[in-house]
Amino acid sequence: MSYNNENYYALRAEFEEKRERAGEQAERRRSELADKVEGVAELDAALADTARRIMGAAMAGREGLDARIAKIRRETADLRSARADLLRAHGYPADYSDVKYECALCGDTGFVDGKMCSCFRRALTLRGYETAGVARLVATQSFDSFSLDYYKNDPAVFARMKRNLDTARSFAEHFAPKKSGSLLFLGGTGLGKTHLSSAIAKTVIDRGCDVLYDAATHIFSAFENAKFKGAADDTDRYLTVELLIVDDLGAEFGGAFTNACLYDIVNTRLIRGLSTVVSTNLSAAELTARYGERIASRLFGEYTPLVFCGEDVRKKKVERE
Repeated sequence: MSYNNENYYALRAEFEEKRERAGEQAERRRSELADKVEGVAELDAALADTARRIMGAAMAGREGLDARIAKIRRETADLRSARADLLRAHGYPADYSDVKYECALCGDTGFVDGKMCSCFRRALTLRGYETAGVARLVATQSFDSFSLDYYKNDPAVFARMKRNLDTARSFAEHFAPKKSGSLLFLGGTGLGKTHLSSAIAKTVIDRGCDVLYDAATHIFSAFENAKFKGAADDTDRYLTVELLIVDDLGAEFGGAFTNACLYDIVNTRLIRGLSTVVSTNLSAAELTARYGERIASRLFGEYTPLVFCGEDVRKKKVERE
């Protein structure tokens, strides 16, 4: 697993704060009980003395140690029972002042026996959706929600789109950093490129890998703002993330600078062995004419091209509604 480091350490800090907050809330409830329920403070003091008593019993020698420890445990159980009865008699639940963690399994530490708790893994996954920029998309767009019914009227189209779905699903479900290669989605508007891109992002994030999903227009704007407008330069993320998904290449305002940025992204990631998914409405000829042979040769030579075809699914959905 190789979750985004910033997300991981940010969540570790959040879990630590959450755990401390639970302890502080329990302490406030204990103080409340001490003020409102007579006798609770004395019982709490006696219970808090348990560890000292056990240590004293151990230091008294091995002979009769088991009996002494058993006696202390019985007395402690009686104290707890008396405390619970006293709280219930005053209208409080017996566990009113217990520390209440959100996750009883790990006590809000995020780990159980040195392994990541399911609650922490889930938090990392959700944060991964946000960091990747697909939190909204993955809510509705997954492999299971990708319907081939929209393509079934044409057997050739259906067969091609089924291959695209199977290829994208296999890519995502078996994704391994620096081993999975790259994909190029080609085809017109409304044919399912964004849907399958989102499904890939969700599945790869769920597998614990670092993903960044962004529109081409925003990516090139980030490079432009960093170079010419003094904005904070966080463009290195596009060159280092384990899986970069570039949506709608060709929708951006073109030019020499844009082409240079695209070449830098494509070439650097290929050299580093990092996977990329690029989707575009442009044809192969249009891609070559717009970005030049250097970029086109890398896209078509190093990426697996998937051609999307059929009728605009978005229009069909509107017609059905």
